[in-house]
Amino acid sequence: MKLGRITVVASYNVGLFLKGSRLPGPGETVLADQFYEGGGGKGSNQALAASVLGAPTRLLARIGTDKYGDDAWAMYERHGITTDYIIRDPSIHSGISVILIDSDGHNLISVAPGANYKLDKKDIDGAEVAFLDSSLVGFQLENRHEVVEYAIRKAHSLGVSVLLDPAPAAKLPEDLFPCIDYIKPNEHEAETLTGLPVKDVDGAKRAGRWFVEHGVTTAIVTLGELGAVWVSQVEEGHLLPPCVKAIDSTGAGDIFSGAFMAAFSQGKNLEESIRFANTAAAISVTRLGVVEAIPRLSEVTALMTSASRRGAESAHG
Repeated sequence: MKLGRITVVASYNVGLFLKGSRLPGPGETVLADQFYEGGGGKGSNQALAASVLGAPTRLLARIGTDKYGDDAWAMYERHGITTDYIIRDPSIHSGISVILIDSDGHNLISVAPGANYKLDKKDIDGAEVAFLDSSLVGFQLENRHEVVEYAIRKAHSLGVSVLLDPAPAAKLPEDLFPCIDYIKPNEHEAETLTGLPVKDVDGAKRAGRWFVEHGVTTAIVTLGELGAVWVSQVEEGHLLPPCVKAIDSTGAGDIFSGAFMAAFSQGKNLEESIRFANTAAAISVTRLGVVEAIPRLSEVTALMTSASRRGAESAHG
């Protein structure tokens, strides 16, 4: 595998966050205690996390020429994202998401895709050089599915490793799975894709085996506070995350994916990359927001070192 640069075929949604004591039910209005705004979208979040955590990262995306698009462009430049393949589309608004968060960190999210759904196959064809220059290309399902599937097949045909974070969850064509090197669903997404119950580590391993049997090289199923399970053709494993007090889980899965891509593209093995991603995601849930919650590389390294030291002391205690 060629080490180095990551390309993320991405969605961008500005996040409008409202935090209150609880989430509303159908037809109910609940007053929020806080409001804040920040850049979001699964692909955008993942690219930013990868960049902040040390990997040269480019984004292939469409954003509007509105205020939110201007804000996104400035954010990417501020965080070192290569913007050569970001298309400004004057015909439609940038993607928008509204996130409601309760006092326990649980959330509800609604998304208006906007420019994300204007990304097309011509944009993918125009990025072939970027794909070839990448050690890993990351995908999600917030762009039109036919475009995502086309791009996955193209990256695979070029011999470039593919990671799919299959969210929002949707059924995929059977013949797409052999084009995916790494699939990273959470437990709910794994249930949707496989039809199997995923309530615990054993359920995650069964789902992981389903993916591998259908052609995926490696499946990584995340389980929140239960950590992450991985299954490949040669091994299975499970890693718990560091124990933290969660206040906002929004974007933790995206930060996991971005951190995993950063670690793996820089030469860490599968288990090391998952441990790194687990730790980055754990730090992120202790903070409000998504982009604002991305930890620095030094923070992830420090927590991993501390957890390793505690584990060694416990083993010898």
